[in-house]
Amino acid sequence: MRERRPFYMTKFRCIGGDCPDTCCRDWEVVLDEESAAFYRTVPGELGDLLRASMTELDGEPCFYLKDGLCPLLNAQGLCRIQLELGEERLSCSCDLHPRFAEEYGSLREWVVSMACPEAARLLLSDPAPVAFVEEQTDEPVSGCNDLDPRLFFSLVSLRKTAYGIVQDRSVDWQTRSARLLSLAEAYQRNLDQHRLARLDGVIQRYAEGRYPQNLSLGTPDWSLLDTLEPINDTWNTLWRQTRDFVPTAEVETAYHQATASWDYQWEHLLMYFLYRYVLKAVNDRQVLPRIRLAVYSVLWLRCMELAQFAHHGWRMETRMDLLHRYSRQVEHSADNLQKLHTILTKTVI
Repeated sequence: MRERRPFYMTKFRCIGGDCPDTCCRDWEVVLDEESAAFYRTVPGELGDLLRASMTELDGEPCFYLKDGLCPLLNAQGLCRIQLELGEERLSCSCDLHPRFAEEYGSLREWVVSMACPEAARLLLSDPAPVAFVEEQTDEPVSGCNDLDPRLFFSLVSLRKTAYGIVQDRSVDWQTRSARLLSLAEAYQRNLDQHRLARLDGVIQRYAEGRYPQNLSLGTPDWSLLDTLEPINDTWNTLWRQTRDFVPTAEVETAYHQATASWDYQWEHLLMYFLYRYVLKAVNDRQVLPRIRLAVYSVLWLRCMELAQFAHHGWRMETRMDLLHRYSRQVEHSADNLQKLHTILTKTVI
């Protein structure tokens, strides 16, 4: 098995009680069967709490939420399972989060989700272009991936070209985003018409920098976020503040001056979304909505940050907070992600 991961993944360490949020909030903690069976045997007061906290969700064992939090957290926001039973007794989901993997035949790609504030910080802290590391392991291929090899390798080539567009710092990130959307539209158009022989030509044209003239980024439809089911009141407040905010030219200018040196972070976010989602199109042939999600997510996040800037000024902590809350709201809600995917399959600009 060949494994790939973003270079900053090796730096990730859970910061526990120092985290400004907790991954044990707002969603049920799904348990693997082995961990659930062990928790049922734990003696004493902790064992009683474990058993009282377990329920089922869609046929899978999990811990229910109490006041929006996992009931196994102590007053300091630390996990009692890890403290009293050891890290090795954490369930698979708790042990791995925010890391998870996608498999494509003999390739496994690891992701560090920016739903975790520390992961978001690592993603954005280094101004150097995002890179990936690979290694070959002795683990056998699972054999559970029935992929179209021609489409898969075309998507790999498409993503590589998309990386090149996004990391071209000779132009601003808005221009790069417009070129990225143009590439996705051209690729999807030929894919929908089953003109597979032309896909290589589309990729090569954009890789060589031969872009259509007069590309513009446009403005994504804010009403798309109105369709999402809010996961908590904090998101409701952030979204309401953004939706009701009308920026002035003075605020836009001040915001640009305060944040221009951090524009590389929008590039990193585009890379994050491309890495995480583009190859998934091998399963449904839907490239365009995934690249739209990448670009529109950055635009939505910038608008949310602009609203906060108008009230509180520029703070990096605000950007980090918005990123991880957006990821929780969109990426870690299967229903919300599917809603956006369905809408973004259509023309929205």
